[in-house]
Amino acid sequence: MDEVTLLAQAVPDVPPPSAETVARARARLATRQAPARRPRTRRHWGWTAGAAVATMAVVTSVVMLVSNLAGVSEPAPRPAASPSSPAFEQAPRVYKGLGRLAGARMSQSATKVGLRFRPTSKKIAIVVFCQRPGSIFFSSEAGSSAGGVCGPDGALSRLADKAYEPGWLGREHDITFWVFPPDAPVARGRASCPPGGACGKKYDLSSPKTADRLAAELGKRPGAWSVAAYDVP
Repeated sequence: MDEVTLLAQAVPDVPPPSAETVARARARLATRQAPARRPRTRRHWGWTAGAAVATMAVVTSVVMLVSNLAGVSEPAPRPAASPSSPAFEQAPRVYKGLGRLAGARMSQSATKVGLRFRPTSKKIAIVVFCQRPGSIFFSSEAGSSAGGVCGPDGALSRLADKAYEPGWLGREHDITFWVFPPDAPVARGRASCPPGGACGKKYDLSSPKTADRLAAELGKRPGAWSVAAYDVP
């Protein structure tokens, strides 16, 4: 229903206008309404285009975000730090501020191993580490020997004391070490053997030959051990 029809209904006593008059009035009305309708169409189109652009930007951002997330892999887990080996399995690199010159190890006791090194100072230390506390060690080089009892914390060989003797420093040494279990039949001290060297069924560890015989009798026994020479870094 247009404006002309509403006007005719509002004023019933006035005769209706002619068809020509109605046509001209509708034409003028259409001319006046045309500029007012165009902005509405433009505003509607502008809103639609702006919404489309905004929607496209959001979609593009989401796609890029998903692509980035898919392309970035999670960081690989770091391997757990392996605990350091016990000293009786691997002599430590540093001992009481001294650096390791050379080292050797054995997985069983009643065995022997050679240690070769060249000392650099009178602070040289030769340390034996034994898995079983109270294990018995013996060391020998060129007619000199020393023995004692060792454990996980290490024990010093008295052969290192020779660093104070003339000629011991400045040359290469090759010392042989034996380690026996705590219950090995070893004579403890000079009082264990009567004069004449008779020790009964016990062994007097005073020479490499005696140490080899004891090792052969016992066979390899449980008890890892290691030995190392330490000196000034």
